[in-house]
Amino acid sequence: MKKINKEVQFIIPSFLFALLFIVVNFKRFVLISDLSYWSSNILNQPYRILSYSFVHKDFNHLISNLFGIVVIRYCFINLKLKNKYLFFYLTILLIPIQTFSLFIIDNFLFYDPNHLLIGFSGILFGVFSFILLSSIYGKEYIFNIFIGLKKNYEIKKIMTIFLSFGIVYSFLPGISFSGHLIGILSGFFIFFL
Repeated sequence: MKKINKEVQFIIPSFLFALLFIVVNFKRFVLISDLSYWSSNILNQPYRILSYSFVHKDFNHLISNLFGIVVIRYCFINLKLKNKYLFFYLTILLIPIQTFSLFIIDNFLFYDPNHLLIGFSGILFGVFSFILLSSIYGKEYIFNIFIGLKKNYEIKKIMTIFLSFGIVYSFLPGISFSGHLIGILSGFFIFFL
């Protein structure tokens, strides 16, 4: 039972990915565009703040984000995580920080009110950047909650590779560079908060 409690933080997002993938891509109860981040409609349709992170365009997109969760779980184990809710905490913090940052950049810097975005990869990159800094410096607390992450050179190397590959990958057509970059910066922000 104790093992299941630790895994819930990874199982629930994975279940939401799969459920929404079936609802959107197979049953077609709702269109992907109706759940996506859309910079000009995010204030009129606030459900998009949550929904866009859990929707995926195809099976490869879904699998790559599920793989990201597996990598995070592996890193948490090797950093000796002492808190069974850290992934939840980071996700809950990253979604609004990333969404707000994207909204500001899209509407006031790039003037792109029609920017559409879906997927959990921005959140994954935020957690990756948080893990990278934790593997370098260690991290005992987040908002006075004990997490007990230890320094780890191997995890530092893994996260450096994943983040570097992710940035290069972000330049491919159809991939959101801004979503990945804002995710990374949001994870750094949370680490130092």
